[in-house]
Amino acid sequence: MLILEEILLVSADRVACCRGQLELDLDQMIQQLEWSGFSRKEILVAISEMISEEFSALPDMPKFH
Repeated sequence: MLILEEILLVSADRVACCRGQLELDLDQMIQQLEWSGFSRKEILVAISEMISEEFSALPDMPKFH
């Protein structure tokens, strides 16, 4: 069984690479949503909710209270 420190440990290099890939798509997605009439606050809440729902189902993700 993994301990909490192992679960939370991620490679900074891999995170940086992942972030670089996401930034391009995220900028385009936000622009499209703004053109559709949504505010940045609405976009932030919607994206945050979707990410939370998507990752909460993973068995190895820690739950914070």
